[in-house]
Amino acid sequence: MRQKIELFTPKSIKNSAKTNDFRVFYAKNEDGIEVFLYGVVGDEYTQTDAGSIARILSADRNAPVTMRVNSFGGLAFDGLAIYNALADHKGPTVGVIESVAASAASLAVLGADRVQMQANAVYHIHEGLAGAVGHIADLQETIEWLRAFNAAAVATYAAKTGKSEEVLAAALLGTNGDGTRYTAAEALEMGFVDEVLPIGKKASKTAAKNDRSGELAARARLLRAKSG
Repeated sequence: MRQKIELFTPKSIKNSAKTNDFRVFYAKNEDGIEVFLYGVVGDEYTQTDAGSIARILSADRNAPVTMRVNSFGGLAFDGLAIYNALADHKGPTVGVIESVAASAASLAVLGADRVQMQANAVYHIHEGLAGAVGHIADLQETIEWLRAFNAAAVATYAAKTGKSEEVLAAALLGTNGDGTRYTAAEALEMGFVDEVLPIGKKASKTAAKNDRSGELAARARLLRAKSG
């Protein structure tokens, strides 16, 4: 069963690249791969779904990757799958929260090695949402899927923040049942993000590239030492 949040999705994104192969917004240049997770996570029309993003990453597993996020969420398990695809990527990865990372998007971005957040952006986590129609057994199945997702989400947030699962489960529920919203400073304090970018300052496009360059330089030094 797929859990979905209904959202309005932008029809186009200016200055973004498209290809006939994937139809997901991304750009590839000398700095690596730049993926734009804008709109609904898991949307098959724009292909901002886990399958499309995983295929882009698998095309060059060693490339530095920057994933830019502006999303209220979407399919819960697509968010987890994107998280795992980023976490499994061999090259250095950076996630940049440009406006909002909520629901499934709040999970997806945490798969990056380093998470940056604009100072005027918002981070939002909450329990899984679903609609169900049918007999008692059908409703019970939906409840079990939600419980499974909530447990997976709590474990994922805990792995990033180092906070206890009890603390994160409470944050996932929130005071009114709609989870918890964080400013950039609060998200940094909680450990969801690693760096807050000052308002009006550009995110570092070369962060992943520099990490990769440092890795290659270290390997070169090791080879020179062995040959000497």
